[in-house]
Amino acid sequence: PAGVYEAVGVEEGAPRLVINAQNCVHCKTCDIKDPTQNIDWCTPEGAGGPNYIGGM
Repeated sequence: PAGVYEAVGVEEGAPRLVINAQNCVHCKTCDIKDPTQNIDWCTPEGAGGPNYIGGM
């Protein structure tokens, strides 16, 4: 929903994945869904991360 992951070039027949890091909401999905553990995810903002009302 945040538009972090975007498939571009689908209409042209050359789809590729674009990651819009500026839209990141620190949900940690990229780390959890990376089977080879290539992503070293760490909390932003001084190890605190965002504080969402009602949790995430």
